[in-house]
This record gives sequence, C-alpha cells and structure tokens, in this order.
Amino acid sequence: MRKLLLAAIAMMTLLLSSCFVSSSLVFNESQTKGLPNLIANPGFDPYSLDAATALQGWRVDHDPPDAEGDNVVIDTNVALEGKTSVRIDAAEYATIIISDPFEVIRYGGYFIKANVRSDSSERPEVVLRYITFKDDGKIYNRFRSKIRTSEEWKEGTISAGFIKPGVSFGRVAILVPPFKDGSVWIDDVGCWKVHHFRID
Repeated sequence: MRKLLLAAIAMMTLLLSSCFVSSSLVFNESQTKGLPNLIANPGFDPYSLDAATALQGWRVDHDPPDAEGDNVVIDTNVALEGKTSVRIDAAEYATIIISDPFEVIRYGGYFIKANVRSDSSERPEVVLRYITFKDDGKIYNRFRSKIRTSEEWKEGTISAGFIKPGVSFGRVAILVPPFKDGSVWIDDVGCWKVHHFRID
C-alpha cells in the first residue's frame, strides 16, 4: 500500500510539474482518418455500475493524493459523441484522469485531442497533457495544451513529435483544477500516430 501511495505521489508531482516542452509540429484531425485511436475507452463508455470499475481504460487521481474524492462519474445525460461523457464535479482539490498506457515509437508524430465543457461560473482552465515514458517508467517527454472551458464544447489539441530515444509507452492525462461550483465534462478523447519521420 505504501509503495502504491508513493508511486501515486510521484506521478502527481510529475504531472503537475511545469517542465513541459512545446512542439513546432502541427498535425490536424483530418490526418487521423482510418487510423486507430490509441486511447482505450475514448468516450467513457460505462463498463460497470460500480464507480470503482466504471472508468475502464482510465485512472483517477487527486491533488493532494490523499484527498478522498468521489467527484468523478460517468454522465449518461451529457455527451459530445456517443451516449456518455465523464463528469468532474466541483471540489477543493485538483482531479486528474489518466489514460491506460499505449505504445509509442521514437519516430512517430502524434495528434492528441480532448473536448471539454463546463457550467461553472469560474470557467476552470483544463490542461490536456501527453506524456511519454521509458520502460522503467521514467518520463521522457511532456507536452500540454490549456483549454478554457465554456458552456459549449471546446476542443484542445496537441501535436507531438521529436520523441527522445528510448521511449516505450505514452499516456494522456487531463487535469481539472479546483473549482467551487458546477461541473466539468470531458468527452471524445483521442491519440493517433499520424506521421512517421524518415530515418536517415
């Protein structure tokens, strides 16, 4: 249990760190046509009525890590695509949803997206993050995009490439900061390998 807590704290520290790189690459959604989405459960389909297992393909963390929160639920009334989204209700702590890992290659170019909306008067700023790791779990690359929420769905995107040698897998993480009223909804998340750089 202690090892799991320490691992969660380490992950949260890394996710909240400001050491992110920006990419000069520009990919777009049209390039994803016919390609597999690397995100498991991109539309937050409910796999179970049990809150602990409903979000298959995703993990929920809070900051601080020991915050006992139950503010993340699958919403069957609000959706951009399909019939469901994930809803994060107002809380005094930050909430992060983290995708299951997926394979990443050094010479790949990736397009990442997420759609968000909120009815909160604060219009919380959601942060979309794409992180790559070595086999041992060490973070190698981090990219991010900020999305200022509104009552309408807004899409945030990341174009990522120039991955460092030795990467093995990646994750998409979405950070919702503390806010005082209302909810934030997230739907239609994706990560696609849209380019392969020529190796000399």
